[in-house]
Amino acid sequence: MFGSLILGVTLAQRLSLWYVILGMVLIVIGISLYILSRRFAAAIRKNDNIEQNDKTLVAIRIIAMVIFVVGVIVFILP
Repeated sequence: MFGSLILGVTLAQRLSLWYVILGMVLIVIGISLYILSRRFAAAIRKNDNIEQNDKTLVAIRIIAMVIFVVGVIVFILP
């Protein structure tokens, strides 16, 4: 039951495909960049007080979400 997925591909075979690994890496990079975006914005601005609507912070978070979405698309689509 758990040994085969769609079209007879097992979970181990699916997770070893290069685009699935690339998708997982992009997802991790996107989440990490989003979590650390405030620190990156503070380092770029050289200021510890970063507002929620700071342009640098928003730009970094948008880039992080784009990387995350691309990772999810690469992970799901064969």
